Amino acid sequence: MAAKTVKAQFARDFVNLQDAAQVEDAVWEDFQISHLNNSGRFDITLKSRQVAWSFTAALDAMVDAIINPGTPHLFVSINLDEAAEKKRYAKAIWEATRPDVRPEIKADSVYHLEFENGSRLISHPCRPVRGKARARIYLDEMAHYPHGLDRLIYQAALPATVRGDGYVRIGSSPMGARGLFWEIYEQSLRAWPGFVRHLVPWWTVHSLCKDVAMAAQIAQEMTTEERVRAFGTNALLEIFENMFLEDFQQEYECAWLDETVSWISWEVIQRNQKPDLLWWHARSVDEALAMLPEIHDAIRAGQIEAALAGGIDVGRKRDLTEFVALGKSTTGQLPLRISVSLDRVPYDDQQRCFVELINRLTFTKVLVDQNGIGAQLAENLHRLTGGKAEGVDFTNPSKEVWAVEARVQAERGNTPLPLDRDLTYQIHSIKRSVSPSKKNTFDNDRNEKHHADKFWAWALAVSAVNTGLASWDDVEDLGHVEDYVSRWA
Repeated sequence: MAAKTVKAQFARDFVNLQDAAQVEDAVWEDFQISHLNNSGRFDITLKSRQVAWSFTAALDAMVDAIINPGTPHLFVSINLDEAAEKKRYAKAIWEATRPDVRPEIKADSVYHLEFENGSRLISHPCRPVRGKARARIYLDEMAHYPHGLDRLIYQAALPATVRGDGYVRIGSSPMGARGLFWEIYEQSLRAWPGFVRHLVPWWTVHSLCKDVAMAAQIAQEMTTEERVRAFGTNALLEIFENMFLEDFQQEYECAWLDETVSWISWEVIQRNQKPDLLWWHARSVDEALAMLPEIHDAIRAGQIEAALAGGIDVGRKRDLTEFVALGKSTTGQLPLRISVSLDRVPYDDQQRCFVELINRLTFTKVLVDQNGIGAQLAENLHRLTGGKAEGVDFTNPSKEVWAVEARVQAERGNTPLPLDRDLTYQIHSIKRSVSPSKKNTFDNDRNEKHHADKFWAWALAVSAVNTGLASWDDVEDLGHVEDYVSRWA
């Protein structure tokens, strides 16, 4: 696609795309040039995941900051991690821009870049932005904002663009046929004039499609499986084979998912999401153990609950094990406080990690998936934690009990959740079907491959809340804890 604006031409001429994206074979995608070509006030993109829209937004902001001195650029992301990621993208793009045309950096922090020419980039978690004239505002993954917050953020964004040449850029993968993102893109309820609309399914980008030119001609007429096998990269094919068909269509093919097949709806999930929820997520044993002192401090300060319950889903098909811990509050709330995701970690190291977490924190009970390869881990954890870890069998009846309890608590609004996309997708991925013997089943063959590890760890933790009582020995090392007497038997 041809560069038709100064911004698009500047990006093509002065930014080394491979260095900026930190991908050796990165190429300019048509949707990126189209995005840079739009000089209007409004732009919205319905996109597949993993197409680099967030990077493109950061590129748009960085180039605009250079060619239009004194302009503010504000990003709104679904959580702090993704907010920090936007700034990292922008910094990498600045470093990949030819030195003789880029302004010097005046201030640099985790969520902020300011340049000597007066332009600045500010990245926020999910909250309204206000008070900056001529602002360029980027609303990333808007469909995934908590229920109601999408409207507040959008309402706050528009006035900031009124004066001068400010604009709004919105990009998101879909999250059910509801919410403001869906309304603006589809215009099903009313017209939203002035928006330039882009559709970016997986087969339009080179990183996911082996032949974009051919796919552009015939992919739309094929079934999902046909086009994935014909045009998808090996990585995309693996993802397709380990997901529900409808989930894949929503995440990668820009389809609005039919709510009737999901056990827990997007509406219920969004009602439980809390943008300011205090929680910890580790992706390795070292990260998990390193966060223990901070969790202890939060308990002492009364920032989180002093009693915890947990669930562990042991990876079998994909070597991924998930640990989830919920706080046990006196009000019946069960906020998610800890999530540990261990991918291809030896079982001895998993065991060491979980023993440390369970013994050094105030857990009352942790339910552990003991099917198959998890049996030894469950047995060892039970022995090494004084019985606080307890193995459970994954059967259709037991899964129904856990799934029903998780849904009941979620529908009552008792399960505050962080703004984490993978967690919410996995919770939503669970489907109920009726077997030939008229019994409820949760999952199907495709879901058994995907396994919904995070959902089952979370559901086990919900079930564990009502089993086990903490004793003084569990919390003695934490010092004084507010309302201690009323919390435990």
